[in-house]
Amino acid sequence: MQNPDLYRVFYYFCTKIALKEFLLKYRHYYPQIYFGLLLLIATIMPHWSLVLSMTQIALAFFWVFSGNLKEKFKTIFKNKAAVILLSLYLIHIIGLTYSIDFKNGLNDLKIKLPLFLFPIVIAGSEKLTFKQLKIIILVFTGSLILKTLYGIVLLTGITGKEISEMNQLSGKISHIRFALLINISIFSVLYLLLFTNNKRKHKIIFSATVIWLSGFLFILHSLTGWVVFVVLFILSIINIIQKSHSGVLKYTGIIVGTAVLISISSFIIHSVRKYNSTEVIDLTKLETLTQSGNAYTHFTNNKQKENGRFVYLYICKKEMEEEWNKVSSRPYTGKDKLNQNISNTLIRYLTSKGLRKDKSGIKQLSKKDIENIENGLANYIYENRYAIYPKIYEVLWQLDHYRSGGSPEGHSVTQRIEFIKTGVKIINDYVWTGVGTGGQKKAYKEQYNKSHSQLSDKHRLRAHNQYITVFITLGVFGFLWFLFAFFYLIIKDRKYKDYLFLMIFTVISLSMLNEDTIETQMGATIFAFFISLFLFSETKSPQHSTHVQTI
Repeated sequence: MQNPDLYRVFYYFCTKIALKEFLLKYRHYYPQIYFGLLLLIATIMPHWSLVLSMTQIALAFFWVFSGNLKEKFKTIFKNKAAVILLSLYLIHIIGLTYSIDFKNGLNDLKIKLPLFLFPIVIAGSEKLTFKQLKIIILVFTGSLILKTLYGIVLLTGITGKEISEMNQLSGKISHIRFALLINISIFSVLYLLLFTNNKRKHKIIFSATVIWLSGFLFILHSLTGWVVFVVLFILSIINIIQKSHSGVLKYTGIIVGTAVLISISSFIIHSVRKYNSTEVIDLTKLETLTQSGNAYTHFTNNKQKENGRFVYLYICKKEMEEEWNKVSSRPYTGKDKLNQNISNTLIRYLTSKGLRKDKSGIKQLSKKDIENIENGLANYIYENRYAIYPKIYEVLWQLDHYRSGGSPEGHSVTQRIEFIKTGVKIINDYVWTGVGTGGQKKAYKEQYNKSHSQLSDKHRLRAHNQYITVFITLGVFGFLWFLFAFFYLIIKDRKYKDYLFLMIFTVISLSMLNEDTIETQMGATIFAFFISLFLFSETKSPQHSTHVQTI
C-alpha cells in the first residue's frame, strides 16, 4: 500500500534540493539579476502598480537567497544613513503596538513595506556605479516619455476616449505622483546634460527630453508639479552659478533666474488682481423685469463672483428652465457630466460671459457653450485647457467660495483645508502618543462625525499632508524623530551638495506638504526607491565635470 506521507516527504526534499541547486548555480549572477530588477522597477513605475509590487517581491527574494546575509547586514548597520532611513519604517512598527485600529495597522505596515525593502536591498548590495545609475535614469525617462506620448494621443481624440480633465492623462496612478515622476526625470536628465561629459548627439537628445517633459508637465495641470518644478529650476540655476567657471554663464544664470522669478511673481500678482476686480453695480437701481416681462430675483447678500461679476443677480429661473430644456438633452433639473447640478453650472457660466440668467442670456449661448455647460464647465475660461490662468482662477475661486461660507465639497483645495483642520483637532486629542499605526482612518471618521463636517462620506479623507499624518499617527516624539531622520539624510555627508540627492529630497519634501506621500504603496515606492537609489549609489561620474558643460 502506498504511503501518502512518504510521498510528501520525498516531494519536499526533491523540491528543496532543486531550489538549492538553482540558487547555488545562479547565485553568482545576482548582481546582474539585481540590476535588471531595478531597471524593471524604473520601467514599470509610471504604469502598473500591481506589477510593481510583484517586482519588489522578486527583488527581496533574490537578495535573501543570493546568500552572504551576515555580511550584507553588517554592511547595512555600518551605514548610519541606511539605519536612519530604516527607522522611518521601524517607528511605524512601534506605533502598531498601541494602535486604536490594529487590523488596519497591519495593512498600513504592508503598504509601507517599500520603506523597509529598498534601503535594505540597495544599501546591502554592491554599490551601483554612476554608469548603472545613469542607465536606470535613462530607462525610467524613456518609460515616462512613452506614457506622455500616449497622453498626447489621448488628447487628440484618436482613441475615442474622452479626456474631460488633464489629470486623466496620468492613467491609473495619481496625477500628482505622475507629476513628481516627471520632475524627477526632468532634473535627473538636466544633471546629465549640464554636469557630465556627453557626445553632441546625446546633448541634443537630453535637451529635447527636458523640453518635452517640461511641456507635458505644463499640460498636466498639476499645481504641486508646477511648484516642485519652479523650486527645482531655481536650485538648478544656483548650481549652475556655483559650478560655472565662465563669468558670462554665471551672469546669464543670475539674469535668467531673476527674470523667471519676476515673471512668475508678476503673473501671480496680475492673476490675483484680475480675479479680484469687480464690476461696479448700484444695487438700488437693479432692473426688476426681463425682456419678456417676467420678474428677476436678486440675491444681493450673496457675493459669489465669476470673472468679477456677481453670480446671483438677474436670475429668472422660469425662463432659464424653459429655454435650457429646448437647447439641451440634459434637463435643467438634472446633472452635468461631472455630476453637478446643471442649474448651478448654467448660472455660473452665464455670469462668466456677462449674460443675464434668463431667456435672452441662454439664446446668446453658442453650441460650444452649451456643450461646455453639459460637460460641467462653470466658466468659459476653463475651455482653454492649456492656459495657466484658469488653474489659478480655480484655486482663487475655491478659496473665495469657502471664505464666503460655501461648502468645500468637491473642491480639491478647500477640501484639503478641511482635512488639515480635522487633522489638527485629532492631534490636540492625541498629542503625546498619536493614534498609532493604522489608527488614522478611525480617528478621522470619529472627528468628522464629532465636528459635523460639511463633507460627504466619500470626501472625508485624511490630511493630504504627510507631516500632519505622521504627527497624528505617532504623536509629538514620533513626529520629531521623523523630521530628524528625514533631514539627517541630506545633512549626513553634506548630501545637500549632491545635485541628484538634493533634487530627489526636494521633490519628496515638497510633495509631503500636499500629499500623504508614504500612505500609499505607489507613494512609498517612489519615496524609498529614489531616496535609496541616490543615497547609496555613486552619483558622480569618474569623468564628472566640476563646471557646467556647454550644450
